[in-house]
Amino acid sequence: MKILNFALILFFTLGMLSCGGGGSDSDKTAPSINFTSPSTNAASPTVITAGGTVTFSGTVSDNKELKSIGFSILGVKTVNDFIQDFNDQLASKKPSSTSVLDKEEDRVNFSIETLAGAPAANYKLTCTVIDSSDNPTTVTFYITVE
Repeated sequence: MKILNFALILFFTLGMLSCGGGGSDSDKTAPSINFTSPSTNAASPTVITAGGTVTFSGTVSDNKELKSIGFSILGVKTVNDFIQDFNDQLASKKPSSTSVLDKEEDRVNFSIETLAGAPAANYKLTCTVIDSSDNPTTVTFYITVE
């Protein structure tokens, strides 16, 4: 009986060791973000008039799986009704992180209307995508309101 117990313990121990992913198979590749609109070029921003619409259109992808997507507005000269309205629309229209969860690629397409009285200024927004291995990629959008 002792020999049988020892054989079973040895068998299960060897089985556990052989299943232990001993190789380094971690994902080091960051996700890709490819948008056709708005502009990601600071020298050539997307130009709209106050009251105009900004369309966000593109794809996010990863070699394994996407985990989350987030949008935020950066570096605004003043905090005012325009920014609050824009953020409210962004929150309601942008894709949620669950929309990209466990996918290798997702298409992003939504539009936001600016307020008719939006102040003329240059605005920067970012999109950050994180994959299932927590590799992040961020792209900045440049929008000018005239």
